[in-house]
Amino acid sequence: MVNQQLLDYIKQQTQQGISKEQIKSSLIANNWEEQDIDEAFSLVPNFTDQSPAVSSSTSTQVDTLLPGATTIFSQAWAIYKQRFGTLLGIMVIPILITAISFAVLVGGEFLITGGIGLFLLLVILFFVIIPISQVWGQIALLYAIKDVQERIGIIESYRRGWRKIISYWWISLLAGFIILGGFLLLVVPGIVLMVWFSLALFVLVAEDLKGMDALLKSKEYIKGKWIGVLWRLFFIVAISLIISFISSFLFIVLKVPFGSKISNFIVGLFLTPLTMTYLFLVYRNLKSIKGEVVFAPNKGKKAIFIFIGILGTLLIPIMLFSTVFLNLNSAREKARDARRRADVTHIQLGLEIYYDKNNQYPFSLDELSPNYLLNTPVDPSTGQSYQYQLDQDSEDYTLCTQFEATKIQECNTSQSRSF
Repeated sequence: MVNQQLLDYIKQQTQQGISKEQIKSSLIANNWEEQDIDEAFSLVPNFTDQSPAVSSSTSTQVDTLLPGATTIFSQAWAIYKQRFGTLLGIMVIPILITAISFAVLVGGEFLITGGIGLFLLLVILFFVIIPISQVWGQIALLYAIKDVQERIGIIESYRRGWRKIISYWWISLLAGFIILGGFLLLVVPGIVLMVWFSLALFVLVAEDLKGMDALLKSKEYIKGKWIGVLWRLFFIVAISLIISFISSFLFIVLKVPFGSKISNFIVGLFLTPLTMTYLFLVYRNLKSIKGEVVFAPNKGKKAIFIFIGILGTLLIPIMLFSTVFLNLNSAREKARDARRRADVTHIQLGLEIYYDKNNQYPFSLDELSPNYLLNTPVDPSTGQSYQYQLDQDSEDYTLCTQFEATKIQECNTSQSRSF
């Protein structure tokens, strides 16, 4: 309902050079009906999008300013409180599907006798049902935020989101590979690309642009506002980290079992809708400032990002291969070190048997075989005998071994036997 408070607010904002779209966004975020807002604008005498109280150049400058991070956050908080039940309900459904899937899996272990049947169940659950439910929930959340004025419910949000699942996946993969390729080219290009493409999913939901077009439209909105958007992204990330830290600290202080995991789950459940609302408002404000962006991406521009994406795609198997190779090499080193320790124990045992019979240690390890050792062990890497030296003065020996994993040489004497 239009009242004097609403009219005075619109007059005050227009006198400051704030655009109609920004005023409407702020009012809608504070639960005013769009119909009442439009009626109030029509009642404000001599209203124009550019206030007569300021010059045209000043108005244009103000109109192109992106609202501050705290302003956007307060608007997001207002929408979050207004739609809390719906947003939380959307978040809970994928969690329930995941929990039910695990329950079916546990029951399936006892119901399915064949190994192939259990394997197929695992594939269906972890590569089909659970991923689809997670992505579908994210899209439904975006629709509930985008269509806040319609006050659509949980079911309607999921219904509208169903047809965007594949597109959401594709955009996420494209952005991920391209950003990864940017980081491969050095860290800074990766950060630049990450900010450019941060609004692509909102472009998908709000404008029905898909694939590379959604990524490049996001870049066009952020063009000229990169630093401002980076700061606003940093702001919401910082808020999320602070809340997560406080929550984890409290659970640790209260000594709650599995406190860290429980804290992460709760914070993610309640914080994700607020974060997505905040990011959507960043997108909506940028779109309001830029207006209808003339968007005609050429093949050359797409080719550049595709090339960067290919770099990112190639980086994944390289990283996986490197990780597997390093882990395999490390395992081999540890296995050879274990062999060396066993060899040292074996040699020392032979030395003690030799000493018992000869009342002295041998001048070299070759004297141990075949009477005291069937075969004298050698280093598994070099095939050479272990370093052995007899000290004539102390009548004791020194047996040294170079270990691979620790890069440390260890020496043993009769006083430091390993058995």
